[in-house]
Amino acid sequence: MNLLIDGVAGFFTGGLALSAAWGLFWLTISLVGVCRGTCGWRVVWMSLVGGLVPLALGIVLIWWISGFERMTASFTVGLMGMPTVLTGFWLRRMPDGQRAGTHLALGVRHLMKELLVSHQGCGDCHDGHDHGTCR
Repeated sequence: MNLLIDGVAGFFTGGLALSAAWGLFWLTISLVGVCRGTCGWRVVWMSLVGGLVPLALGIVLIWWISGFERMTASFTVGLMGMPTVLTGFWLRRMPDGQRAGTHLALGVRHLMKELLVSHQGCGDCHDGHDHGTCR
């Protein structure tokens, strides 16, 4: 029974770690967006919550299973479970024939472009250029 509990705890910890990394990634993007004035503090707050809540839950879960002492081989196998599931979803084909990971990457690229406001109209503008006319 302990083997199963350790594996499930590892699976949940792996999922929480991925979720925390995703939230902290968007926190970085949103902080740059706030500095550039392209997004508000609400986006930063939601990214912060999206990163810190799973991180805190993961820390509590590791504490609950008695810290690093109980991290057995089944915990490690469980830890790799969620990245494996996400890799499987990433490789799945969508109705248009493309892989789901391609759609995700394009969506992330689009959101980053929206938050970071890439200069589309001016083409490789320099620092002295009036960026207000490029948006």
